[in-house]
Amino acid sequence: MKNMGVNILGFLGLFNKEYTVQYQVIERDEVVDTDRLNIKASDHTAARKKADTMLRKQFGRTQYKIEWVQRF
Repeated sequence: MKNMGVNILGFLGLFNKEYTVQYQVIERDEVVDTDRLNIKASDHTAARKKADTMLRKQFGRTQYKIEWVQRF
C-alpha cells in the first residue's frame, strides 16, 4: 500500500509546470535590482504564492515587488 501512495504523489507531480517570475528589489522607493525566479507549480496563482513566500523570506514584506508570472 505504501508504494501506491508514492506512485500517486509522483503522478501528481507531473502536473506541475514551470513558471518564470520577474520581481524588483526596492530600497528607499527606488528599484535597485530586477531578477527572475524559475518555479514549478500547478498553476499561475500557485507559482505567484511560492515566489511570494520565497521572496518574503529573503527580502522582507515590503522590499520587493512581483512584476509578472509567465509560463514557459
